[in-house]
Amino acid sequence: MDKGKIFEVELSRWNPLGANPSTEIALPATPYELADALEKARITEDTVYSAEVLSCKLDYLPQFIDPDTNLHELNHLAQRLSSLSAWELDCFEGMVMMDAVQTQYAPVPVERLINMTHSTKHCQIAYEAHDDPSLGKFYADNDFVPALEKVSDEVYEYLDFAKIGREMREGEGGVFTPHGYVVQNGEIASEYHSGDTRTLDKPDYAVLLQVTKRHFNDPAYGNDTAVFLKLPAGDAALLQAVDAVGAASPEECAFSAEDCIAPSLTEKISDALYASESDCYGLVNELAEQLRQLETDNHLLTYKAMLAEAPGDISLEEALALASMTEEFELLTDTASPAEYAKVEIRRMLSLAGDNGLSLFCNLDNYGRYLLEQRGVAETSYGMLEPQNGMTVDQCLNRSGQSLGMEMK
Repeated sequence: MDKGKIFEVELSRWNPLGANPSTEIALPATPYELADALEKARITEDTVYSAEVLSCKLDYLPQFIDPDTNLHELNHLAQRLSSLSAWELDCFEGMVMMDAVQTQYAPVPVERLINMTHSTKHCQIAYEAHDDPSLGKFYADNDFVPALEKVSDEVYEYLDFAKIGREMREGEGGVFTPHGYVVQNGEIASEYHSGDTRTLDKPDYAVLLQVTKRHFNDPAYGNDTAVFLKLPAGDAALLQAVDAVGAASPEECAFSAEDCIAPSLTEKISDALYASESDCYGLVNELAEQLRQLETDNHLLTYKAMLAEAPGDISLEEALALASMTEEFELLTDTASPAEYAKVEIRRMLSLAGDNGLSLFCNLDNYGRYLLEQRGVAETSYGMLEPQNGMTVDQCLNRSGQSLGMEMK
């Protein structure tokens, strides 16, 4: 699992009439990463889907999360957990286990889990206590049992620490975790209410950059100030960001991509900006303009499918070139398998609404794969990418020979 990620989740929709596309996503995720995963799984607002936790950095937690949990709420929980300190995470585990004891290990609503992350200040941990005897001795040694304050040293050695610990634990409702004894002195907070993050507003950027001042191998030269720059942007917005981090010019700044409307480009944008020491900012800004236009023209999903089919080492210049070629392809989002593609072709050839029972006697999967190979159709996580003029994505890249260096606008 990637550093900083809490969950690995599989999204899948329920579709009794056809294929059930699924995809995996690591949380916490950016707004566009969430939207991208929902598109891959063909999930819309009215779609019934599950979000099954495949793995978690907190290995005890998945059993308490219902697969019917809303993805945006689960992402919010992941964001909260990733912000907690080690001590706070120990407190959180204790609160989860307190609920588990009371509910016989039933799933815990994500709303309550989120509010637990806001309630750690009400917890106490005795790291020395891992069972009733050690808990009883801890309480007695630290004068937490008033009745024992006047007990002589001779009598103290004969105390039943297990009984003391058990009575204190049962009275407080505390629990033992692998880290020690956790007790909560207060109610679970009500900071978050279910539905607050059911859906997210569409971001007002195509690419989100983080801007910092360069250190130039001298820590004293830089600072810890960071601001975000939404692309596409004009010169004024760029210079405002430069000024905000205390730099004299863009050349004194370091840029990294935090989010992108085409998530597969996020890391590539960061790598390009780092390698060129921000010289390719103009190219990135131009790419952001093209991405925004693709969204306006409803060609963005096709473009993302083209990127998925492109070579892994595609450059930003090539990615920009592909942005002008989306009309060379049609994306069949409702066709998620070779067999479904074959059904579509059979219905088209016979001008039928259905396949008239042919699916009972034909190997649709083999026929579909034959059609895909003959026509150069690519299977992508967004659907079947069908060339309109016989050109594959690789061939489109090869025919592009123009220079795409961009100046800052």
